[in-house]
Amino acid sequence: MKKSKKTIIITLIIIILLSALSFFLIKSKAKKVSYELYSVKPLTIQKYVTTTGTTNPINTILVGAQVSGIFSKLNVWYNSEVKKGEILAEINPAPFIQKADQDKAAIDSAKANVLKQKAQLAYDKLTYIRNKKLWKENLIAHAAEQNAFSVYLQDVAQLKYLGDIVNADKAALAQDETNLSYTKIYSPVNGIIINVNVVVGQTVASNFQTPNLFTIGENISKMEVDTTTNEADLSGIKKGNKASFTVYAYPNKTIWGYVHNVRINPTTVSGVVSYNVTIFFDNKKRLILPGMTALVKIYVSEKKGVLGVPNTALRFIPAGENKAILDNISKKLKVGEGVVWLLKKGKPEPVVANLGISNDEYTEIISKYIKAGTKIITGVKSSYQSAAAPHGRMFF
Repeated sequence: MKKSKKTIIITLIIIILLSALSFFLIKSKAKKVSYELYSVKPLTIQKYVTTTGTTNPINTILVGAQVSGIFSKLNVWYNSEVKKGEILAEINPAPFIQKADQDKAAIDSAKANVLKQKAQLAYDKLTYIRNKKLWKENLIAHAAEQNAFSVYLQDVAQLKYLGDIVNADKAALAQDETNLSYTKIYSPVNGIIINVNVVVGQTVASNFQTPNLFTIGENISKMEVDTTTNEADLSGIKKGNKASFTVYAYPNKTIWGYVHNVRINPTTVSGVVSYNVTIFFDNKKRLILPGMTALVKIYVSEKKGVLGVPNTALRFIPAGENKAILDNISKKLKVGEGVVWLLKKGKPEPVVANLGISNDEYTEIISKYIKAGTKIITGVKSSYQSAAAPHGRMFF
């Protein structure tokens, strides 16, 4: 029994010693903080405005029908490439041909009536001339001569009336032949079919409103992004500014373009005023399709050869740093200033710097204590300290 108790006591002592040793080892390791450092170097920093937009052809044409009827032919479909003057679809022309034929028959009938009236006019004119001569020789009454003259004038008027009917019938024929030509729907431009709103057998009524049957992108090798930009970001955006964007289909591919236009027509939603900015870009490979969502960067300014640091350096605060020191630094900071931390003798030391141009990744810093090659702390590597050293706020 005594031997057993002694063994238990020795085991407990060993466990306590091992626990104490582990504690001191962990504590000693925790004190060794390894920092992530960034070597300051000259950079080109581009300031940009981020926004979203939709890709579209520069010119989109809506093609409709000018006459009503039933579609009998459809020659194109989605993504069909078309040439100017190419027939896209046809409406059944039979009713229009019949109408034109009726007009031609009406013209022939009207012309025949004109010929008949001309013959009647010629006869009544001779009658009038004869009666006038007989009246002058007192062989007939004056009333007979006047009656012949009246008939002659009526014939002249009737001939003009019948001639007008011929012209009206010709005008009706021209209109109906035009309507007949409208049964063939042509492409007004070279382009590609983006949308089709008709099928064979469908009836289209154009009496009240012209239906949109086809949407044609005039040229999708050159397209645009339609974006909306907040008025606060508008001051630096000008025609010709470089712009880039990505789309969800190709997230790793950057497409470059330029600002083509800043439209002055504002849009106000919930009190927020925004303006439409159009960005032109080349799409020779036709990777970008109409309607894609574009994640856009519009570059408004650029500085080359400036000393810059990652924005994480401006957000870094050492773990366990004296709160009073941090508060004192924060109070002294002016607008346009920030704090970075240099590693001196193994300890972080704050340096206040003026901040210049910046974007989502880097910020220009200006300080007599910071030169090319200066090491700036951006974070911690130690797994023991990383949880105790979250990113702090940027001192502005």
